[in-house]
Amino acid sequence: MEDDKRTYLGQHFLIDFSTISKIIGSCNVSKTDTVLEFGTGHGYLTKEISKLSKVVYSYEIEEDLYFKAKNYLRNVSNVMIFNDDFFVQDPFEFDFFLSNIPYSRSKEIMKWLSLHEFREAVIMVQKQFSEKLIAFPGDGKYSVVSVFSQYCFDIEPLFDVENDSFLPSPKIESNVMRLVRKKKKMTEDIIANLEYLFSRRNKNVVSILNNKDYSSKRIDELDPESLVKISKELNDRKQSRI
Repeated sequence: MEDDKRTYLGQHFLIDFSTISKIIGSCNVSKTDTVLEFGTGHGYLTKEISKLSKVVYSYEIEEDLYFKAKNYLRNVSNVMIFNDDFFVQDPFEFDFFLSNIPYSRSKEIMKWLSLHEFREAVIMVQKQFSEKLIAFPGDGKYSVVSVFSQYCFDIEPLFDVENDSFLPSPKIESNVMRLVRKKKKMTEDIIANLEYLFSRRNKNVVSILNNKDYSSKRIDELDPESLVKISKELNDRKQSRI
């Protein structure tokens, strides 16, 4: 029953050490860096990244996995594992983010990352989600997560990961990606407005904003910079009514 629940939540644990080595080789981490990891799992990635970094803070919400990982990492002095919900904790300051993201939490993690300051991340997501992250305006896969992710990060697809690298083996392909943080700011209000705009993705911009600057373009035809600008305008309008 527990394994069924994990599969439903999109939890597929990376067990192939050649893939783990490839991921670690993609991480630009030094001995002065603090690493934050979402989802310790069995602790295999955690142990390898700890060899490169100053300290690793890793979160695993499932108690049985937490104890298994804690035992596996018992002799690794620069790793701290927390059996807590990642999203309700006050985060440590960190330089680098690492995660094999459960498929069901991909958008939630990207939203969280866009609201925090750090240097770089290496993440693994399902390939379908990775295509959303890099989709262009006008593409059917272009979505709100495309917008706030591209606004906040330079995104680089690195390599695909074979299904048999996981336990249990997923039916969908995975992709490892690098995110390099831009200096641009994101807020909860802007993301909320972007979600509002994309709930009307096929609407003409003029019908929503009465702003002719965007000609006859639809919401999903605008680039991230324009959409964030519109979201800020919506915030200003809300504030002027208060």
